Amino acid sequence: MVNLIHDIAADLGRQHTDRPRLLFDVGGFDSQAWRTALRRAGVPVLELNEVPEHLASSWLDGAWAFSGEFLMPVVIFGGQTWAGGLETLALGDKALPEGSRLVADEHWLRSRQVALTRAVETSTLNQEFRRGQERRGWIRIGWQPAATLETGNGLVLAWSSPLPLRRIRDFAARCPEITLSAPDAEVLADEVAGQGISVTGWRFAVK
Repeated sequence: MVNLIHDIAADLGRQHTDRPRLLFDVGGFDSQAWRTALRRAGVPVLELNEVPEHLASSWLDGAWAFSGEFLMPVVIFGGQTWAGGLETLALGDKALPEGSRLVADEHWLRSRQVALTRAVETSTLNQEFRRGQERRGWIRIGWQPAATLETGNGLVLAWSSPLPLRRIRDFAARCPEITLSAPDAEVLADEVAGQGISVTGWRFAVK
């Protein structure tokens, strides 16, 4: 199963699509292994969490724009309650859609990945809140209800892949005591630590 997940993620990371393509996760994979594989493959992943349909349009517009600009599919987590009729990603579904191909040019793929990561870092869907000089704060991944954003120093990151490490590093330098709220938060923190960012002062929110 793990090999299949990594194979599918690797294919998605090499796809060149002639038209924007969003893939809604439908829960057929182990979510932790799936997210990890997508990050390793450099596939953009947008986290909708429990966003109501009427608030999702700006986030979906951002995903469509990313897919169109970088000529690759975007995987969407969340929105399952209203995503019916949209393209989904089923377990074992590796067939290339019409208008897509796999790219073998490693230099081209690396260049695309650099540009994609830069776009994730500067995405307008991210939000940062600086409300005081205290050295504690929170990081939350994906869409959040407005009530959860009203207090404290915080960073909302819309994308869980590629990891916006510069944003995380800069925020952690100001607020080393961080409460992380994210899918598979401990795995995510381990990946952040593996990139040289200290997570010794991090805690994990109970979902």
